[in-house]
Amino acid sequence: MVPEALLDFLRDHDSFLLIGHQEPDADCLGSQLALGSYLARQGKTVKQYNHGPFKRAEINSYQVGFSPRIDPLDKVSRPGVIVLDCSSVDRIGDLQHDLSGLLVAVIDHHASSLGFGDVRWIEPQRPSTTWMVHHLIVAQGGVPNLEEASWLMLGLATDTGFFRHVEAGKPDAFEAAAELAKAGASAKAVYQQINGGKQLANQKLMGLILSRTESLFDGRVLYSWEDQSDRPRFGAENRESDMIYQTLQGVAGVELIILLRQDTATTVTAGLRSRAIVDVGALALKFGGGGHVRASGFSCEGLLSDVKTRLLAEVAALIGPA
Repeated sequence: MVPEALLDFLRDHDSFLLIGHQEPDADCLGSQLALGSYLARQGKTVKQYNHGPFKRAEINSYQVGFSPRIDPLDKVSRPGVIVLDCSSVDRIGDLQHDLSGLLVAVIDHHASSLGFGDVRWIEPQRPSTTWMVHHLIVAQGGVPNLEEASWLMLGLATDTGFFRHVEAGKPDAFEAAAELAKAGASAKAVYQQINGGKQLANQKLMGLILSRTESLFDGRVLYSWEDQSDRPRFGAENRESDMIYQTLQGVAGVELIILLRQDTATTVTAGLRSRAIVDVGALALKFGGGGHVRASGFSCEGLLSDVKTRLLAEVAALIGPA
């Protein structure tokens, strides 16, 4: 399951630089933290990097342990680079400019047609990158300690929507959760970490976005949006995207949910979720993004109205006209 080339990569280096994608989530940081801790326990030197920003409440406290750029001095020992939870070089932001002369291994569960990385372990059918890191640790004869198991459980729970998105006949997420629980991870504590500590301003922003929701294509598509002025208006740091998706997925007849955000005057970010028909990972690839079959996203140049028009034209080709 774990490529021998990756195991060789870990054996051949005494020091590692671990990198995750921009705007990290708990699966990204959980993968970095757990793997970094395990490698350190094996006597390896580890440094952590992430371009950020760290917008999610459940991972904000970890930001202090990550650097946004690689210092040239950190490259003197020719460390191995491990990129986690993304397989496209542009997703690591400015850190992509710091990799010259270094060998790179990529571990990811997102589909990608790109060939970034000297060693690649890509398994889109897996529930999370933390699932893969857990199996990497086991493949080396190891067992995660309590802290590592908690980070791995956090990422696994995040990417499966606390197991709400696990399809029939796919027990691997539950099997991993059981093993992590045996190692001391608490599902209760993870749930509180994900869902507790919310800011009222963020909840008010969520209410605004929900109030803007449009029903399109005979109710099969729900669309909403966020403008640049919305967060300053409420003093919100972030929107509660997961709760918005969860709420809208409960609407009868919905197949696809689209959330657009005008990040800057010229760039838009999209979040996509589907129920059973639309492969939103493939849809996001058409706009330079990617992700899972049922959960994906992208960022592109443009204005909300233009990106909405282009995106809905692609959606019409997939699910038929309204």
